Amino acid sequence: MITIQEAHWKSKFLFNDKLSNIMTLVIEQDGFYFDPSDSDFLGTLFKEYVRNFFNEDFATLKLSKKELFYYGENANLYLLNYIYNYLFKDKEQNPFNSIIESDEGAINLGIFNLPFANQLKNLIEILEKMEINFKKLSEDYMLLGFPNSMECYKEKDVIDLYYKLWEERE
Repeated sequence: MITIQEAHWKSKFLFNDKLSNIMTLVIEQDGFYFDPSDSDFLGTLFKEYVRNFFNEDFATLKLSKKELFYYGENANLYLLNYIYNYLFKDKEQNPFNSIIESDEGAINLGIFNLPFANQLKNLIEILEKMEINFKKLSEDYMLLGFPNSMECYKEKDVIDLYYKLWEERE
């Protein structure tokens, strides 16, 4: 079973030695934690999809002008939509959306931000449908789980790290 967890820790900021509290959402399976927005993690998910489910010679992504404008920030979301649409043909299509409309025009909120916590639920649906095992994924691809993956991004001061099961708030 895959769960959404809150990861809490303290860390120093670049220009300040004062400790600050930080919280992010991660996904967990049998003691293995991954940051769902980690490009390395999502890249292995795409490889597993192509390796085990994709039977075509080509894939076509259909993007609106606004989606194409934000492609650099949202490429992972578009690929997740492609996988979701294939695996769940009977459900609402393209559930990974980070662009909202406002009076000022389109606003890009990015990947897996709290207003879009439902994206994490959709990601978990994909992972479970594909029968992804976090431990095996980590071993097969030499993939660093959370918080070790943070060291790659120069975030070495992870102090007092603990996890708490995420609960949806109304």
